[in-house]
Amino acid sequence: MSKWFLGLLLAFLLVVVTACGGESASKTPEVSSANEGSENVVSGGDERSDWPDKFIFGLLPTEDQAELAKRYDPLVEYLEEYFGMDVELYNVANYTALIEAMANGHIHGSTFGPFSYLLAHERANGEAFAIPIRQEGGTLDDIFYYAQMITLEEHGINSLKDIKGNSLAYADPASASGHLFPKAMLINELGLTMDNVDDFPSDVIFSGSHEASLYSVLNGDVKTAGVCSTCIERVFDRVKDHKNFDQLKVFHESAPIPGGPYVIQGDLPQSFKDKVKQAFLDMKDHEQGKKFLEENDYLGGYAEVGHEVYNVVQETAEALGLSPEDLLN
Repeated sequence: MSKWFLGLLLAFLLVVVTACGGESASKTPEVSSANEGSENVVSGGDERSDWPDKFIFGLLPTEDQAELAKRYDPLVEYLEEYFGMDVELYNVANYTALIEAMANGHIHGSTFGPFSYLLAHERANGEAFAIPIRQEGGTLDDIFYYAQMITLEEHGINSLKDIKGNSLAYADPASASGHLFPKAMLINELGLTMDNVDDFPSDVIFSGSHEASLYSVLNGDVKTAGVCSTCIERVFDRVKDHKNFDQLKVFHESAPIPGGPYVIQGDLPQSFKDKVKQAFLDMKDHEQGKKFLEENDYLGGYAEVGHEVYNVVQETAEALGLSPEDLLN
């Protein structure tokens, strides 16, 4: 009888131990998150082991750097909350410096213009991943903008041929709307060539940004300039009190140009690149992200974009025989 009882007791203990072990194995360990309760915030663990310690994001110098940084502060706050890591903005004086910063590993991502993106793709393995949409509910069909030629009414400049003998400002050598497309308009529509296009105006300068070109025209430093339509619209509130603002006019406009993409350095870990892209695509669903979108008139949030969208820019440069060296030197 005692042997039977001992056998039953051992069998019972074996069942209890097995059950306890199975319960422990079925539980998954909790992983700490930078923002618990948000499924979009990336978790810690092996996925992040080869990520950078902080995300450094460059800004294309299209306008005053202090104003630009102020506009992007809400983006920094959103990304820091999303990733649970420090995010730092990287300001430069010109487009070339931004391209070189990505090529040398000083930045991980950046805004770029259409043509400066192509240079970053070639020289720094930059990959386009997202683009802002201005229209609420908009799509990639709504990403286009224009290169515009501007002047003051008092100069009597009404067409491209009137630029002859007058001073002209471009924004930056690597700017699509502030250099490549205005120069292409002069060549294609007036029959000029790369050998004589810069001799057609009396003087050619590079102002450094679209806002600087706008001020150059308003202040009378040059008589005309090629600028980005959306870039100067964004700074109108800062210049509307200028004494010459009411004289400002657009006298020529390009064909539509695809807007500049947000770009990630292609050698970064794929998991990091994927999360960066997802952070921008998710932005419209987060309060802090919405603040940035609303303040910058990106009412449609961000859409995914690929390299093929910029073939038209590449083809424009190639048709004119313009190499990166031609435009950057």
